[in-house]
Amino acid sequence: MGRGGAEIQLFKTLARLPLDRFEAFIVLSREPGASYEQLTALPIVQEITVLHGASRSESQSHRSKFPILSLTRKAFRLAGIIKSVEPAIIHSWLWYSNLLCGLVRQISPTLSGTGLSCPLILSQRGDYYARYNRFRLWLTEKIIYCHADVLLTNSDRIRDNLRHRYPDKRILAIRNLIDLPDLQPQSSSDVPSLWHIVSVGRLTAEKGHQYLIEALHLLNTKFNRQDFTVTILGDGALKTDLEQLANRYHLSDRIQMPGFCDDVFSLLSTAHLFVLPSLHESSPNALIEAMGVGLPCIASGSGVRDLIDHQENGLLLPPRASGALAEAINCLLTDRKFAACLGKNARQRIEGMFNNDRSIQQLEAVYRDSLRMISLKHA
Repeated sequence: MGRGGAEIQLFKTLARLPLDRFEAFIVLSREPGASYEQLTALPIVQEITVLHGASRSESQSHRSKFPILSLTRKAFRLAGIIKSVEPAIIHSWLWYSNLLCGLVRQISPTLSGTGLSCPLILSQRGDYYARYNRFRLWLTEKIIYCHADVLLTNSDRIRDNLRHRYPDKRILAIRNLIDLPDLQPQSSSDVPSLWHIVSVGRLTAEKGHQYLIEALHLLNTKFNRQDFTVTILGDGALKTDLEQLANRYHLSDRIQMPGFCDDVFSLLSTAHLFVLPSLHESSPNALIEAMGVGLPCIASGSGVRDLIDHQENGLLLPPRASGALAEAINCLLTDRKFAACLGKNARQRIEGMFNNDRSIQQLEAVYRDSLRMISLKHA
């Protein structure tokens, strides 16, 4: 239970499922994480089991030395938990947990009474085919997809791609749960002394922050702009590398990387522009939130095409395109009427697309239908 988008969505889902119809037994496949205490406080949660309670460094060291042994032990332990709890439904989130559940399904014929006749619902919250190498995709297809009764995603484009690849599988898209404050968008007549640009995401290669920093360098040199400041929210292994890149381009005084922020909307309320320079995305919460509060947004990654219509409610760019990103930022800082129009249309798009009650009702329907299909299969 870290602070990523998938973990946040799991927390919001558990907080909204009706207590008169559901109870949850949680298995965390790795360490407890930063949001563990919040998870334990949810009324729906009956019990939490952590498959690996060691510190992150110890856990990573153990997995790197004995990955197959660690995975196998966890799979057998998970099978024992399932046998004890006898759940009506197993719902797994994120790739590693999906792999564990697929392994348990695979070994279940050799285990008596594991309770694995119940539906196995797997959530894919990302574009695996853009993100993973051939070996991991092979594992995904052979161990995860083939054992799933239902595949859930939060992106229409990923759903359609999976349906094309696996026409016999039941594959559905359910929108993220979003809580938006009532923020007033920036006026197009406002001309601040410094434009505030915000980006939110883990400081990892796939989030593309290096291309944002390169674009800011071009904004400074090619477009001769020094009237901007940038905040990049998030934690990750590349923080030092990104700080060094900013220093190399003499941008250290303009770029802040304060780490993770619990209240991202307090920062968005001060922003004039939001940039998501990812290499690939599914349905990113950060972009949804920025669009939802009426910020003009620039984004890349195939999954964001569900959200942005280019030049209608945002600007959609190819990934790794630092030059195009610099031009787009300069355009929106220069043409404030166009930027304000994009922000207004962005908010309308998010308000029309996302409805928390509808998303929970769709998930409940998936659970009911899955139980009914399993009953028919064993009748």
